Amino acid sequence: MNILFVTIAWPSGNKSTIYTDLVKEMQNKGHSISVLTISEKRDNERTELLESGNLRVLRVASGNITKTSALRKGMNLIMLNRKMEKAMKQYFPEDKFDLIIATTPPITISTLLKRLKSKYRAGLYLLLKDIWPQGSVDLGVIKKRSLIWRYFRKHEKRIYQISDYIGCMSQANVDYLLSKNSFLTSEKVEVCPNSIIPYDVGEPDPNARRRLNIPEEATVFLLSGNLGLGHGLDFYYDCILKLQDYKDAFFLIGGAGTHYNYLEERVKNDNPVNLKLYSWLPEKDFQQILLLSDVGVVLLKQAYTTPQFPSRLLAYLNRSMPVLNVINEATDIGDIVEKHECGFSVPHGDQDEFISGIKRFCSLSQDEKLVMGNNANALLHKKYRAEKATEVIMNHFDY
Repeated sequence: MNILFVTIAWPSGNKSTIYTDLVKEMQNKGHSISVLTISEKRDNERTELLESGNLRVLRVASGNITKTSALRKGMNLIMLNRKMEKAMKQYFPEDKFDLIIATTPPITISTLLKRLKSKYRAGLYLLLKDIWPQGSVDLGVIKKRSLIWRYFRKHEKRIYQISDYIGCMSQANVDYLLSKNSFLTSEKVEVCPNSIIPYDVGEPDPNARRRLNIPEEATVFLLSGNLGLGHGLDFYYDCILKLQDYKDAFFLIGGAGTHYNYLEERVKNDNPVNLKLYSWLPEKDFQQILLLSDVGVVLLKQAYTTPQFPSRLLAYLNRSMPVLNVINEATDIGDIVEKHECGFSVPHGDQDEFISGIKRFCSLSQDEKLVMGNNANALLHKKYRAEKATEVIMNHFDY
């Protein structure tokens, strides 16, 4: 089958993500994949077609869409339909696609997807990774019923309507989507979760903690990935400051995003003794960070009313690492983790509950942590392997 995979989140180089792993699994099944994605200004923006085996990646010059101001992001997203369509005509003029798989964000490419679906008479499977524009309303970025909200809501409805099937990250996402969009049916909306191809994390460096000045006996809590507005990092950081005299816990925060500079400035001013902040690392170095850590942290801001399911959870599960969820009421990630006995959950915004959760983890024996970690890895293999996500999608399409 010829598949067109449309996303703005395709990484450069050989980095593995939920999308690259899904595409690899589809390639393993014998499908030919063409990826339509973007090339941002900060990454030497240019339109080009890259080919490797039966994978083609068409990067379209887009301007900056990630890690930029809301205004600049909005303007570049609005122009993306035209730019992507022009690039498709130039680089894939004679190609035929049987299936289009598209990811959100953004929803603003609904016009492009409608035209491509009609042109190729192809099926369209939507991987819904963010419910927009409501997520931005929750975070105070835009106002509900405003002109810009109406514009994005129009695109949101259209992209749902033209999709043959919509894959959501969890059952909470399915329930929310159906409750807010009466024109959708349960036959069209299903769970197709974030997924990866499990991998070997390697062997730990016995000197890693000493080299990074991390206490050998402390329980290390790792928060790694995108550091943005939706995580409520101010709350998390304030709680860490309150725990500076508690020697049994140490915190690692790493990644990039719109709020990395915010954290960097606060760390510079406060110089906390129980926290180390790092930016993006090469994959090999990040694996060592995973290996020296004891507990993975999932952080979701209290303000969210839309269910979120961060993909960073999968790295923790693959590492056989217990999970501390610091989350809001909208998500079901805490219920899933607790049901499979691989972590605890505390409400985002409650410092006392957070501190209790930290101390609860620190009081566990190594054997108890090991059991939780094994349960975490078992959960990954049961629910979040790319092979299973591929089956969910392909069960609908018989070519």
